[in-house]
Parts: sequence; structure tokens; C-alpha cells
Amino acid sequence: MSSSDDFGAGRHAGLWTYFWVYVVLLYLPLLVLAMFSFHDSERMSLPWDGFSLRWYEKALQSPELLEALRTSFIVGLATAAVATVIGAIAGIALVRFRFRGRALLAALGLIPLAVPYLGLAVALLLTFMAFDVRPSLVTVIVGHTVIAIPYVLLLVATRAAAMPESIEEAAIDLGATWWRVVWKVHLPAVRPALIVGAVTAFQVSFDELYLSFFLSGFEPTLPVYFFSSLRRGELVPPALALTTGVAVVLVAGLVLTLVLSSRALRNQTLNTMEETP
Repeated sequence: MSSSDDFGAGRHAGLWTYFWVYVVLLYLPLLVLAMFSFHDSERMSLPWDGFSLRWYEKALQSPELLEALRTSFIVGLATAAVATVIGAIAGIALVRFRFRGRALLAALGLIPLAVPYLGLAVALLLTFMAFDVRPSLVTVIVGHTVIAIPYVLLLVATRAAAMPESIEEAAIDLGATWWRVVWKVHLPAVRPALIVGAVTAFQVSFDELYLSFFLSGFEPTLPVYFFSSLRRGELVPPALALTTGVAVVLVAGLVLTLVLSSRALRNQTLNTMEETP
């Protein structure tokens, strides 16, 4: 076996080792969380005292917990809608059009990825206070939209960049206006990225703590409610149970979205290849 083969085998083993270490570090805490949500004890420690569903029942009987869950869903859906629209427009514009300020727009769209969320939360709170805007769900949605837009922008821009320019040129040669090209050509082409971007924006919003804590006012989201409850030592087992249920639903939804988007993207690619002479 040559040295290049040895290097390739070693790199392959190293990548697999890295992958499994990453998977364990990512999902082991979730498995521990799920395990203790079924623990028949108020102590979050071993030894195991038995299997029980009482914490799920208590979670579903807590009006405050369910209200925080409803608030998180409302904020997440609103954030996903606004971030998807703005991110899609910016992503398509950056890739498919040439205009002054294009580099500045790209930088502004991606800056939230580099800014610590704690600092961003304080900055937004001070800005709202300067304009005499009280913290509310609207301010939370604004803050969450700011940090969700870059994800949608990157996904849409990546997909738009892979679209052949010949499709645009053909539409323009047939008399289509720019708006019609965007509506009939660009948006269908980036639809899988829009779906994944919307789901990603929802999850970013649903899990966010810092911005929600500073901007939510008297209507806490689920992460803020959990954080406050854990600080007081209250509702720890029910919080674990509800977190487990929500995590299962979100992960299942993300996997389903990725599968459907991949299938739609594959079908779209096959149709394009069949239509190309």
C-alpha cells in the first residue's frame, strides 16, 4: 500500500472519529435530558427511582408553562415569516443582480452572525428605550428576525448561485419583466432553500434566550420561562418533560423538511435536465 493510500485511510478514519465525537457531544445531553424527564423523582440524579409519566402530565397542567410555549410558537412563526421574506429578497438580489452597495448589503446581512447575542440584546434594548418603545412580543420578533435573516440569506443565496443564468436570459428574451423573472424563475428555483430557511429561522427564534430575556417584557417565551424557573428551583422536572417533547417535535419537523426539500430539489434538477436541449 502506497503512502498516499495510507494518508487517505488515516484521513477517512479521522473524519469518522470526528463525526462520532461530534454526534456524542451533541446528542448525549439530549438523551440525558429525555431520560430524567421520565424519572419518578424530583431529584435530577442517580440512582434511578423508576419510570413515570407524571412530569409530562404536570407540564400539560401548568397554565404558565403552556402560555410560554404558545408565546414561543407565535414569536417563532412571525420571525420565520419576516426573516424568510427579507432573507429571500436579499439573497436573490446579492447573487442575481449587480448594483451599488452590494458588498455593503452582504456585510450588513451577515454581521449578526459575528455579534454576540448578549451584546446585541443590550444594544436593541437601549435602542428601543431611546425611542420610548416598551419591551413586548413585537420587540422580541424584531430581535429574533435580526439574527434569523443571515441563515435564510445564506441558504437562498447558495441555491440562487447554482441556478444557470441561461434560464434568466431565456425568460428575458421571451419578454418577461424583471419582476416576472423573480416571481416565475427565481422563487421556484430557490423554493427548497426557502423552506429550510423558514424552519431554521423558526428554530433559531424558538431556542433564543438572551434576546428574549431582554426584550420580552411581561410575556416570557419558553426559554425565558425555563431560565427563570430553574433560577428559583421550580418546575425542573416538568420543564425537562416539556423540553423533551418540544425537542422531539422540532427535530422530527426539521428531518421531514430536509427530506422533502431534498426530494423537491432532486425532482427540480431532473426536470431542468429533461427540458434542456
